[in-house]
Amino acid sequence: MATSLDSSSMEDVTLCSICFEMFKSPRFLPCTHSFCHGCLSSYIVNVCKSTEPRLGFNCPLCRKYIPSPGAFDKPDEWVGIFPLNEVLETIVHKRDKKLCDPCLRDNENENATGFCFSCTEYLCVVCTKHHRKHLPSKDHTVCQLNKMKSGDIFPESGNIHSCLEHKKETIKFFCNDHEQPCCSVCIGTKHRKCESVDTMEDMAKHIKQNGQLDVLMGDVKNLEKKLTEAKNEQEKNVAEIENSVDEIIEKTEREFKELVDHLEILKNKHLEEVAGALKKGRGKLCNCTNTLTDGIQCTDYCCRNIESAKETENDAEMVMTYYRVKERLLQLQQFKFTKKQITISETKSQVLKEVRNMESFGDIEYAESDRHITYDVNDIALSLVSEFSIAGGHPNVFTGNILSNGNFVVADFKTNGTCFIYNKDWKFTEVIDGLANPFEAIQAGEELLVTCNGTSSIEVFSASDLHKLRSININETVYGITQHNGACYVACVDKIIKIDMSGKKLKEYKVEWGTINISTTKHGHLVYCNHSLNTVTAITDQGDIVWQYKHIKMKEPRGLDIDSVGNIFVAARGSDTIHVLSGVGSLIRIIEDILQPVFIKLMEERSVCCVCSNYKIMKVYKL
Repeated sequence: MATSLDSSSMEDVTLCSICFEMFKSPRFLPCTHSFCHGCLSSYIVNVCKSTEPRLGFNCPLCRKYIPSPGAFDKPDEWVGIFPLNEVLETIVHKRDKKLCDPCLRDNENENATGFCFSCTEYLCVVCTKHHRKHLPSKDHTVCQLNKMKSGDIFPESGNIHSCLEHKKETIKFFCNDHEQPCCSVCIGTKHRKCESVDTMEDMAKHIKQNGQLDVLMGDVKNLEKKLTEAKNEQEKNVAEIENSVDEIIEKTEREFKELVDHLEILKNKHLEEVAGALKKGRGKLCNCTNTLTDGIQCTDYCCRNIESAKETENDAEMVMTYYRVKERLLQLQQFKFTKKQITISETKSQVLKEVRNMESFGDIEYAESDRHITYDVNDIALSLVSEFSIAGGHPNVFTGNILSNGNFVVADFKTNGTCFIYNKDWKFTEVIDGLANPFEAIQAGEELLVTCNGTSSIEVFSASDLHKLRSININETVYGITQHNGACYVACVDKIIKIDMSGKKLKEYKVEWGTINISTTKHGHLVYCNHSLNTVTAITDQGDIVWQYKHIKMKEPRGLDIDSVGNIFVAARGSDTIHVLSGVGSLIRIIEDILQPVFIKLMEERSVCCVCSNYKIMKVYKL
């Protein structure tokens, strides 16, 4: 007969690490740790109360980040979504009766030495041996009781990709119409009328071949970068307001050092107001920073899931992970992340000499503003904040671009043309003149490249002091220019030429006549407008057409711009509209009543965009 196992050896796996009592309805976290339903719920609610809203929490035991399984604003419901650890619950219920379950069915009492997680049964030495030999159970997970640890006990369903609606069915298909994984029962019932259904193998192959995991990783990394930058700004803002308060305190102490006791009381009151403003500002900035940290942890969690999906050989697991992360990313992109700007300053009283009549040392000015880090393109409303005529007298401007220092450059398309540079306040500051029909200027590293139609060349200038460096002869009629991965692409009416920075031609793409505006997506697709055919087309770097967009309300499309999430903005001069397209060329929305837009450029960091109207008027809009 097998040796009996003392109950104390199981104590660590049957006790909740929060309440140190026997598990009650244990809930299983993705990090493999389990906690009582009530204990975990209280923990989550208390954590989320400290900083709201929260996108997830850290495991009470291992501190790994756990993204919210449900709605961000309902943390009290999260715990019910985590799976019940049936295995652990069975062990708790049988804690004092560790006898072999198969032997008990034969009316035999044999002490258990192991536990099968798949069958949720105790096994003796003999039954364990047969369990591992028997074909239906040879793949079951059996753990020795004396080696069992709490982290090893998790529901078998945690490793099986079972259907969300039919728990006993394995996911084998994917419905593209609903973007949902399905089992055989789902396909025969709820999804039997759906037009596009693939097997998990085909879906996995499609995702791999189209590099969708890498695309998704890029989107997550992009959001993570934005959140990290915003977090750094928040932390910097804390130091700034602390410095401001230090200066105010020092000044206050110096000015009122020799005043009478009555002023001493007022001084203390004044400093309390300063401290209160600091406390309020620091608290709000810290709350905002915590939300950004939460978002960063959530994106990091997504990245780790994507990396795991890349390495797994299980197609279903990879597809499930891909769409879970994709859904998570959509939630994050729709979440209204903000970064707060707080300033603390002081306005001194003008009647310091009348000290006995003073009621305060001065007013503490507390200013705070919120700006969304991410935005929903469907919610964009353009509010005009500034309008001015472009310099030069009778300008003829087709393009404009943002420089790395925040300045803005436009090219005046004339025989003796000019590039005008405006600062962040939209004041004209510098000029490059003597250019033959300059069409577009872009910055490439430390250089400014200007396409000159009149000389069929690209004129290269230093971006720092604007002195000319060299000319690149193209020997073609040059218009729009863009760059990607160290190469430049130049629109030449009926072709697009790819060159390196020395001017060597790398590739040539035949396009429709009338192509003068061009841009590139972050995935390397070339997007160009044809103002004659009223089309916007995307091609690969090999020249294959990816998609083409045409709309009755898009006439004479001109300038292009692409935002940080890959949406494409097209200025349609002939129809007074701006068309917003997705990265795959589908229409998201049309912004109407924009008078003769020649180009649009987004400045997301400043929450503004600028639109050139009728080749000569610049309009700045608040997003």
